[in-house]
Amino acid sequence: MTGDSLLQLIIASVLSSLLYVILKYFDRFRIHNLHGLTFNYITASSFAFFANYEANKLMLPTISNFGTFALVVGFFFIVVFYIAALTAQKAGIAVTSIAGKMSMIIPITAGFFLYGDHITGLRIAGMIMALIAVYLSSVKSKTQTNVNVDKKVWIFPLLLFIGSGMVDTSIKISEHYYITRENQNLFFCCLFGAAGIFGILSTLYQYIFKKVKIKLNSIIGGIILGLANYYSLVFLVNCLSTEGAESALIFAIVNMLVVFISALLAFFLFKERPTKMNLIGMLIALIAIFVLSY
Repeated sequence: MTGDSLLQLIIASVLSSLLYVILKYFDRFRIHNLHGLTFNYITASSFAFFANYEANKLMLPTISNFGTFALVVGFFFIVVFYIAALTAQKAGIAVTSIAGKMSMIIPITAGFFLYGDHITGLRIAGMIMALIAVYLSSVKSKTQTNVNVDKKVWIFPLLLFIGSGMVDTSIKISEHYYITRENQNLFFCCLFGAAGIFGILSTLYQYIFKKVKIKLNSIIGGIILGLANYYSLVFLVNCLSTEGAESALIFAIVNMLVVFISALLAFFLFKERPTKMNLIGMLIALIAIFVLSY
């Protein structure tokens, strides 16, 4: 791996970790989750299209080949990101990153059943470790738990784990049937755009029937999240496109870095102190990520 690709990999990991931090700040700055996520996807879609405007404009007639599927996946995008926001706000950043990254076992399993991908006893062990890691990383000590903390907070990382896995599986299906090197950027633009459309419809519904107004801080927060969202994908794709790059190794490194960076940011920015059980869960998570990459 060259120095340039390593730098891009680190940047992609930092930006992915910042997504969880920004979602955590949504709660602190009273940013409406739905509104922020909607402007996030509008921003990401716009940047994805205009960053490669000429090429995307030429590829517009091909949208009919994957538009319906992109619409469905886009719906999952915004639902899962909404769950991620709730998880970050209620269970913490470290737990959110682990639950999101451990979900890689779902597309791995789907690949085995759908495409005959090779699966080994080592990978099965990695899947079991992943489930254990998600649970241990979300366990709170008795001193951390009080009457104001929902004892059922573990449901959020579990839902994120399942939801992220479904999104990754959908992307895997997309790569198999729809995505080509030529239309890749436009496809992701459509995914972000579809998620944004669902967000707009939901926002309009809330405004008309519940009188929930959009505030400036939600727009600003959404734009910041959208920029981090888009550029995390850009740097990751650039790293993957490097000659001789091994995707399994790159994803393993990125996932491990995100878990570590998220934990550090959670500690320094929000004073999220992990318990011994949490640390054991993080260690198992890192081992599981490494095992699942092979």
